[in-house]
Amino acid sequence: MEADRVQQAEELCALEAIFGDDCVCSVEEHYLEVAVPSRDAVPHVTLRVHLPANYPSQAPPVAELLGARLASDLQPWAVQQLEALFTPGEVVLYNWVEWLKEQEILWASSHSPPAAAEPSSTAADAKGDAATALAQLDLHEEDHASDAAATTGQEAHTEQQRRQNDLLLAAVVEAEQTIVHGEPFTEKKSTFQGHLAPVTSAQDVEAVMAALLQHNKIRHATHNIMAYRIHHPDKDTFVQDYDDDGEDAAGGRLLHLLQMVDARNVMVVVSRWYGGVLLGPARFTHINNAARQLLQQCGYVQTKKKGGK
Repeated sequence: MEADRVQQAEELCALEAIFGDDCVCSVEEHYLEVAVPSRDAVPHVTLRVHLPANYPSQAPPVAELLGARLASDLQPWAVQQLEALFTPGEVVLYNWVEWLKEQEILWASSHSPPAAAEPSSTAADAKGDAATALAQLDLHEEDHASDAAATTGQEAHTEQQRRQNDLLLAAVVEAEQTIVHGEPFTEKKSTFQGHLAPVTSAQDVEAVMAALLQHNKIRHATHNIMAYRIHHPDKDTFVQDYDDDGEDAAGGRLLHLLQMVDARNVMVVVSRWYGGVLLGPARFTHINNAARQLLQQCGYVQTKKKGGK
């Protein structure tokens, strides 16, 4: 534990130097507080952290997020994402702050949407005030109409963007709960890991991919090869696609695997971290094996009818 405390002190001193006035920490109390994206930004969130005695060797830091516009139902999710970035034996606080800085929809727009009547009332009041002021200044009526229309249009666009951000984040949070992660394995210094999630629409595919990329380790994989296959029973048709993510031909082979086992309404992603040793065609086998294992585990491999080939 003494070694852990030494690492903690070094980490806190480094963070204080990096983040300056946005950071408040105490080596004696094993405490850290960082404003994200900065203390002067409006809005911002505050990451408050307590360091247990066995961090970083065993346990992750204890995190708390505070912010006036941070929705309470998203706080546990955000803390869960932070904890997922922790690897025993490695300090993680800098990565936590950098991850939060990338989540603008979390700290800037994730709040309960205002009641439907509120924007209209506010806009009406603004128009009335503007009309009075312009009349007092003896300005042209057409100038007032133009300014009011521009203001109303900007407010509507901002509100629409906020609602879209809220819907996107809600979909990502929901998708995160459905993802199954396979056990990673290493072949000649390259590590492979499969991920699987049920999907029934293109929006589901986007949400699952966004949820996966929230994980720092997955986001920094050399390749995240993806394929999905969605069945529409009313027309007995399939919507399917793939993404090689730089690993040429890997996505198409992954989709072919889904077709061969007749997997339906499912998406698979295989992350590969390249270790510096070329694997040749064997890499495709490892990618498909990572996906097949999860498909079998989760019951997506269709059982052949008795007597069939």
